[in-house]
Amino acid sequence: MKLRLESFGELRLLDPAGQPAAFPEKGLLAICYLLDRDLRDGAGSEYPRSALARFLWDSHDNSDIMANLRKTISRIQARQAELGTELLVFTATGARVRPEAFVDDLSELANPGGEGALGKLRRLVAILRQDFLAGLADQSVSTRQWIAGQRDRHMAVLVDALKTALPTARSREDVSLIKEAALRIFREAPDDENIRRILLEAYESEGQLEKARRLFETNKHELGSAFDIGLDVQALGEIRKIFAGGQPPQSAAVPLSDGGVRIPGPLPRLVLLPPGGTDAVGVLPMLSGALIEDVTIGLCALNTVSVVAPHTADRIARNADKAELIQRHSISYVLDTRLTDHAGVPTLFVQLIHAGSDEVIWAERFSLEKYELISHRRDIARRIARELAGQVRRHETMRDSFEGNSAAYHSYLLGLRDVKRLALPDVRRSRKAFREALQHSAHFAPALSGLSRTFLVEWLLTARGDSELLGLAEDYANRAIVADPSFAAGFRELGVAKLYLGDIDESVLALKLAEELSPHYADGIASYADTLVHASRPADALAKIERAISLNPLSPTDYLWTAAGANFALGHYTEALEQISLMDDRTPADRLSAACWAMLGDMKNARIYMRKVREIYPDFDVDKWLSVVPFKEQWQKEQYREALRRAGF
Repeated sequence: MKLRLESFGELRLLDPAGQPAAFPEKGLLAICYLLDRDLRDGAGSEYPRSALARFLWDSHDNSDIMANLRKTISRIQARQAELGTELLVFTATGARVRPEAFVDDLSELANPGGEGALGKLRRLVAILRQDFLAGLADQSVSTRQWIAGQRDRHMAVLVDALKTALPTARSREDVSLIKEAALRIFREAPDDENIRRILLEAYESEGQLEKARRLFETNKHELGSAFDIGLDVQALGEIRKIFAGGQPPQSAAVPLSDGGVRIPGPLPRLVLLPPGGTDAVGVLPMLSGALIEDVTIGLCALNTVSVVAPHTADRIARNADKAELIQRHSISYVLDTRLTDHAGVPTLFVQLIHAGSDEVIWAERFSLEKYELISHRRDIARRIARELAGQVRRHETMRDSFEGNSAAYHSYLLGLRDVKRLALPDVRRSRKAFREALQHSAHFAPALSGLSRTFLVEWLLTARGDSELLGLAEDYANRAIVADPSFAAGFRELGVAKLYLGDIDESVLALKLAEELSPHYADGIASYADTLVHASRPADALAKIERAISLNPLSPTDYLWTAAGANFALGHYTEALEQISLMDDRTPADRLSAACWAMLGDMKNARIYMRKVREIYPDFDVDKWLSVVPFKEQWQKEQYREALRRAGF
């Protein structure tokens, strides 16, 4: 049996019995360095003493580092004499390693072997579980640079082995190996889309999509926490880096789902219109206009969006036909700004609009009370700039995703149209369309989240009896999140699924993340409000749903349903009925209508709605229904129980 040198993780020498054997650390490092040179350049070459000394100590004082080397050589030779073997051989001018005197993991890594693609990958994964020389202390600059280069090379070897082994993986054990290798690479390169896709498919095959979601989500938040934007030009410089970081070079061809490529067009153009729509006089219009000009000039630092100059922006704002000018100048995004009087306080209202679809992507109100604009102008400019950079980036990323999967997007739009109608035939038609979208693009996040929604809506419409529907909703929501961790709709659907599975705290967390990802995503905020109703926080829920309605004033039925539920929980029964009366289709809320009328003492109307519910759901049972509807606090269940009993259920 020979001595064994281990260099991945802790650098150490083991005796034939597997016990640590003392040896100078600089000597072990020299062995690794010389062994690597031999493995790459051929064994047997002698390395100059002076070069080895500079590698180990990094000093311009040649006499000093040579003295250090002599002392180290003396200690190494004394220890080798005790061990009865010679690992390093020193001559008057050089040093060489004797690889035949020991075994080592570095040589095992380089061993070509004959074990096949999966066997080689298994060997590499076992060796590379820890970083090369991870426990080495007191390193010179040369040593650190060499170690970093070695680690990069080792990851490249592992990536090549993974690519080679991937097509041959068949068994559950093979998939587990592929996943372990991908996880090791993911640790070093978390933004590598190919590795993320491999992990997604591996976790999916094991039925562990929840773990993949948490892995990607944790990584995303760790990356996000590193960006603490400063002020002014410095802040905008950081925004430029973030904005440009995830984008392909403009000259590069972008692959499409059908195997073709799309050559990127010109950069999207952004115009920031100066404030209009105000009768304000004095310094306020001048300062707010200067604020927008500040943001415009700062955003010129971005290299992935083209910003229209303030002079042209002012001309567009004053023109009677803004839309025609915007179209003529190929403007993609418009930041519309207005001075308003909000509850007696002067405010600057800003909204980012995608010119092609007339969609409001982001909107916000900034207080402009006396002196505040002067003292906080930089803060407001920084916030607007940061939001613009992030919102345009997200919208462009989503647009590229849609354009790269046009067939999938077409089917997705059909599904989106039908799922909003809250009727079983429409929901099932929607599900079919979403499945067709996934046939064109298996990891198309919008279609995955859409599928999740169809199962949730069906569960609601069928009196919440089939728990399998909730499991499918949760599964597809997790798939959507793993496919695109920045897509807020995936977190929205997960939050709703978690709610009806009874995990109210998990639901609140997921919907909070959805709101953080997209603060102006009205549907996500509406779902957050619904969860807060079930979390026994109806006042918070009412505030959230009012925010959602303000973003989406021609509100869909479920917004009004949530508003009615929040009002009911607060004992505002008349207000709840007013919300229900605004619904295009009031049938889904017949049970809640009956409860409200009963609590108001109008038994005639309560009985009318009770009978309507019985016509659709003849077997409806109050206790069974309450057993599956999650409420965090018992008082809400008792409130519903009393109301439905009074109504005649």
